[in-house]
Amino acid sequence: MSDVPSHNHKKTWLPDTSHGLWRVLLLASLMINLAILGILLGQHYRSNPMDRPGAANYMQFVPQRFFAELPRERRRELGLAFRASKVELEKARLLSTGNAQKVAAELVKPEFDASRIAELIDGFTTGPESVAAKGGAVLKDFYIKLSFDERVLLAKAIEERFQHQK
Repeated sequence: MSDVPSHNHKKTWLPDTSHGLWRVLLLASLMINLAILGILLGQHYRSNPMDRPGAANYMQFVPQRFFAELPRERRRELGLAFRASKVELEKARLLSTGNAQKVAAELVKPEFDASRIAELIDGFTTGPESVAAKGGAVLKDFYIKLSFDERVLLAKAIEERFQHQK
């Protein structure tokens, strides 16, 4: 009998990870999976950064920097006006899409009616049901809710935004 112990290895479906290449591949795979998980979790927890309004239409009138400088509770309180208006603004956007389709239908008619085209365009650019009119109403209500200090802070943020664009 020999004093050398016998190694009784069973074959498995798992690769032999004692080689350096497998370890590097497994480590790289783990790092990629953790990065993807981190991105997904970041998106979930940061879905509305700093509770700023979600509509890009307001950004020139209410820059992100303004919301970043407010206390969290006040950000939420002021952001409610923007979030509450999303449904109404979406209806106005759908209406403007409908107007655009009507313009397209008018353009292909053999008897071109410029006054009808002008009426449709005015309806979604300056009419009371336009996206601009609805957004303007939301902004007016928002500005009324601001304290004097918040108005000063907002004015500075707007000015700085335009200074950076020059």
